[in-house]
Amino acid sequence: MNTKTKGILAGVAGGALLLGAGGTLALWHDDAGVPGGVIRSGMLKVNAEETRWFDVSPDRPDAADLSSQVGHGLQWDVTWLGQEQTVWNGVSTEFRTLDPDDTGYGTGQVVGHTIDDLGTWQAVPGDFVLGKTRVTAHTEGDNMQAQLSLHGSPAGGELAQGLGLKYFVTDGDGNVLGEAQDASQVVNVPIDGPGGKDLQVFILANFPREIQGQDLTNTQADLSNLQVTLDQVR
Repeated sequence: MNTKTKGILAGVAGGALLLGAGGTLALWHDDAGVPGGVIRSGMLKVNAEETRWFDVSPDRPDAADLSSQVGHGLQWDVTWLGQEQTVWNGVSTEFRTLDPDDTGYGTGQVVGHTIDDLGTWQAVPGDFVLGKTRVTAHTEGDNMQAQLSLHGSPAGGELAQGLGLKYFVTDGDGNVLGEAQDASQVVNVPIDGPGGKDLQVFILANFPREIQGQDLTNTQADLSNLQVTLDQVR
């Protein structure tokens, strides 16, 4: 092989090496997908069933145990029944008399009978009436913190002037969650984390026996202004 020929071959070989190392036609390439995901939002919802009513006047001769209706954990107790109210002409309510020993040990069993139709039932002084609504609060969200609030309002109608009203909330077994509140106050129940929570909302009304004569006869009270709300607080 002569010198000229060797120079040409060397130039070709060098050109091929440069193309393999630095040309754009032979670069290696690879890629991979980055695994993503789907972010879902949570939710909250509250449902309330129809209200059931009970005559819970403890001095009725036919009063029966209502534990299976209102929850076995519910016992009248002055520690959560709260203070008495002043109604018609300075008359005081009698809520604390439901706890017979007035000591706060929850010795007052809930007795009475079911009121099939509140629209036809008629109250007389000395009566106690209990309304129960089952409420389901459902929340979803890993960091969810919510609050169930019971908003009462003064009853309407002339008879409302002589009625004491208390609102309170229990768990599904009837264990009271916090103190009973007057109609103008709000009952708050915290709900931590996701899931469902079964609660019972109660309205307790007292028509004091000290209302006498012909006061408030043939009158009525509207107890329909009750609202339950569920709000996220975190």
